[in-house]
Amino acid sequence: MKQKLKFLDTALYTLAVGTGIRWIAVAAAVGPSSLPLWILALVTFFIPLAIATAELTARFDGEGGIYLWVRDTVGPFAGFLCGWFYWIALMPYFASILYFLSGLILAALGGDPKNTVLYLAISMAISALVTGVQIAGLKYGKWLPNFGMAGGWIVVGIIVAVAVVIGARGQSATEFSHASYLPPMTFDTAILWGTIFFAYSGAEAVAFLRNEIEGGMRTVVRVLAILAIGSLFIYVAGTSAFLIILPQHELTRLAGFPDALRIGLTHVGLGAYAPVVIGLFALSMIGAFVGWFGVGARLPFAAGIDNFLPRTFAWRSPKTGAPIPAILLHSAMMLVMIMLSQFGTSVAGAYDYLVAMAVLGATIPYVFMFAGYLKMVRLPSTPGVWTPPGGKRVRAAMGWIGQIATLVAIGCTLVPSSSDAHPFAGFLKIMISASIMFGAGALFYWLARRRGVRRQRSQRPRDSQDGAFTSRVGARWT
Repeated sequence: MKQKLKFLDTALYTLAVGTGIRWIAVAAAVGPSSLPLWILALVTFFIPLAIATAELTARFDGEGGIYLWVRDTVGPFAGFLCGWFYWIALMPYFASILYFLSGLILAALGGDPKNTVLYLAISMAISALVTGVQIAGLKYGKWLPNFGMAGGWIVVGIIVAVAVVIGARGQSATEFSHASYLPPMTFDTAILWGTIFFAYSGAEAVAFLRNEIEGGMRTVVRVLAILAIGSLFIYVAGTSAFLIILPQHELTRLAGFPDALRIGLTHVGLGAYAPVVIGLFALSMIGAFVGWFGVGARLPFAAGIDNFLPRTFAWRSPKTGAPIPAILLHSAMMLVMIMLSQFGTSVAGAYDYLVAMAVLGATIPYVFMFAGYLKMVRLPSTPGVWTPPGGKRVRAAMGWIGQIATLVAIGCTLVPSSSDAHPFAGFLKIMISASIMFGAGALFYWLARRRGVRRQRSQRPRDSQDGAFTSRVGARWT
């Protein structure tokens, strides 16, 4: 690999894929009770996830990240399903980001927010740009996540500064001293826990670039620590600032962020700069999109190495190191998801469905991951491999805490919305979609296994006395 990510590049890249400032508005819409949930999720999910990621990355040095870990600890089928759900969940996530960005661009241009043709056109233009950047390799692909992360921190800094000014004037929209911090047992709280869980996910993405990072595990551990501190500040400080700028009932999941920016800047006499700040917010979204796109393309690349996909997808450009066939497949699948999500529904309906599927699909792989980590904890320690302080009991406790938090998040994503006219139908839609994802993954695995068995038989020598022969491909399934 000629192109390597240095420490600063790795830190910015990881922050870009591991934080999502658009989720701040979702949390603020629930009120001050969301603040303790951010801290609870950090302790019960992010810290176990970061510890498991660091140890698993240190122990397994191959390509594929979370897919590789589960494959080599739980088994090939579990590993494939884990990678399959992880990869497929990225498609609705990407499509939801594209819808969000398209809405921001349409609002800036004064276009019709209900014009689905314009939404699709802008989404395809952005996806073409991202695909081209990824094909150019990490030398160029790292810059959009870096700039996007810088833009995101500037936006959060502006939000916090505006909130400080408004609070100093005694004009806070929320009375924190008299607010209730006990989350109510409602749909909003359930969906918020799933969203907060999703917002904290992504730490494991650093493992997909393990062999493309200078400094090895030392860099990985330092970056994960930075991600923990940065995530907590962005989410808690950002949510608090939003509640100071706008009352809870005026915050929405889709338009809350740009609305709060616009109103907050107007309150302090800087309304003319709102388009620039919203532009920085859009840049942060593009940065996260590019970062996750690069990470996600490593999954079909790893599947090509393991012969789940044709070997073509295991090819890298000798000049840039970019897995070009895997990137092109990734892009094509994303465009298909964008078009399918639009059939028979409005833009808002498509966005809600995409977010629900992204959260559910992205949560399931962590069940496999923590199961693999708990299994690995029982194995003897390898000298020289990074492990967290506290020994085997602490590692096992972290694995179980992360697993329980994951299962709770999955249950919360299945709670039907209280505002849905047909809640059971919405529940069935998500369950059927998830079942189709599972069935398709199982079918692909079965077909790949059959190809491996056929290849093994075709390569068996006819003149072998005992007929015993195992090819490299066949051995993977035995």
